[in-house]
Amino acid sequence: MFTATRLSIIDTNNIRFHYVLTNLGNDYNSSTGVFTCPVAGQYWFSASITKSYIAQFGQTTCYIMINGIHKMAMQHYEVNPVHAHFSMTASGGFHLNLGVRVYVGGCENPDALELSYESYFSGVLIKPDV
Repeated sequence: MFTATRLSIIDTNNIRFHYVLTNLGNDYNSSTGVFTCPVAGQYWFSASITKSYIAQFGQTTCYIMINGIHKMAMQHYEVNPVHAHFSMTASGGFHLNLGVRVYVGGCENPDALELSYESYFSGVLIKPDV
């Protein structure tokens, strides 16, 4: 189980959350933003990202990524951009094998995202394979 917040480094491939609240097993790496699956089983992940009120982008999209593949989309679309905060959230359950890497990335318009405590990434093992 892990929960990390405070979005700190943004690029299109991988977002990093460096303030770790919980990291049982130390399988989330805050310097890379990657959770590496220690045990095969069923997992639940959730991520929420805040869009900056200053950024005037019509669309911003990021994903929960599993081994480089887009799995769950977070998207915000503005018809008429205004100065307001918006958050994008995605969550879902997945079966993972040992060593699979899970992270938030694949972002369009990453400059629109806000470096803040309001953003988070978390995951938990629901049931290990027997």
